[in-house]
Amino acid sequence: MAAGWFHRTLDLMAFGRIYSHVHREKDAASQKMAGRRHREVGHEYYQQYGKLWNHENPFPPWVLDVIQELRDRKGAESAEERMASYGHDHLDRVWDELPRHVRRYWEGCFVFLLYHPEILENWAGVDVIQGRIQRTIDGQELWEDSPETLEEYRWLRREVSRHVKYRLKDMLDSYGS
Repeated sequence: MAAGWFHRTLDLMAFGRIYSHVHREKDAASQKMAGRRHREVGHEYYQQYGKLWNHENPFPPWVLDVIQELRDRKGAESAEERMASYGHDHLDRVWDELPRHVRRYWEGCFVFLLYHPEILENWAGVDVIQGRIQRTIDGQELWEDSPETLEEYRWLRREVSRHVKYRLKDMLDSYGS
């Protein structure tokens, strides 16, 4: 499964926010199971791969209907959390099928993006310096203030910096032996 920081970075790029609690809640039900087995509980969408969705159609129309209904009933934030939940399971399914060297490549790409806020702003519509998210509302592109984005980015950047430091040390140690 993809590392937590990888999920959080994907959330940041897709939504301008980090939905750590979504994945944490799904994992809480299966804490005693290790590795891929933990997805046997609390990861219903992951389990439905090949039955209700696949890589060619990762978010079929019924998923979009569920999200729209949730938005109408509970609001945009609840709908976005559900999208993040589906996205986390989709990412885990893709991740589980990737060879290790391809996983490392994608980790490197995500680290690069996090270290280049100008790309996040221009490409993903997430301004992590001023704390804003670009949204399309009623067909208009708007920048919404999102102080949470600023704080979440700072926290995520520190977390990823620790990960990179550990990974570099691990790589350098392996070359020395």
